[in-house]
Amino acid sequence: MASGRLTARSVADELDGWWSGLFNFLASGPPGFRLRQLLALSEAGVLRLLGADLRVELDEPTGTFLATSATVPGHTVRATALIEGYLPRHALARTGDPILRALHRTGQLQEEVVAHGTHTHRSGLLTTAPGDGRILDPALDGAPHPRRTALGPHTNGRAYAAFARPHTDAPAFRQNDTAARALLRSLSREERAATSRGREDPRETEGTNAVLAPGR
Repeated sequence: MASGRLTARSVADELDGWWSGLFNFLASGPPGFRLRQLLALSEAGVLRLLGADLRVELDEPTGTFLATSATVPGHTVRATALIEGYLPRHALARTGDPILRALHRTGQLQEEVVAHGTHTHRSGLLTTAPGDGRILDPALDGAPHPRRTALGPHTNGRAYAAFARPHTDAPAFRQNDTAARALLRSLSREERAATSRGREDPRETEGTNAVLAPGR
């Protein structure tokens, strides 16, 4: 992108690559009260912050880890355990969720794929309808399934995966409201249909199947 020559390949790969990481680094993060809790733990001596440009090395003779930071020169932390926490990349084909895995295996949902010429970009994200998050079903010629909804960062609605702060009109909250209204309308239609067929218990009709996943 530095050269100014943009192709479908570079845009797709870089959007899901370095750009996504840069955006999360600059624009995302824990809510304010979590930061205040971290600060309190640090001031109490329970938590020690190492700073940026962290470097961790293994001290084999002692079987410990040595952690240093360029922004805190002369400060070294020795520990017997190292826990690395990060968000793994989404991969629909390797999902551990049993519902998504079964639907993917039977061809009832699909991964987002961007193809241009000889290049194909596979994001690993689940394709959904904009707005209400209904799953696009290949068995319905790619149309949204009327009773299946997926929400969260594992879908191709990238704007909805952004961190949503409380008491804001964030895109994720708006999508949740839209999805809830769509599900309620579906349930209402099924109840009216059951009543018109003379069933006393509307629960005898086929229920609404929703695949719901929380955001960050």
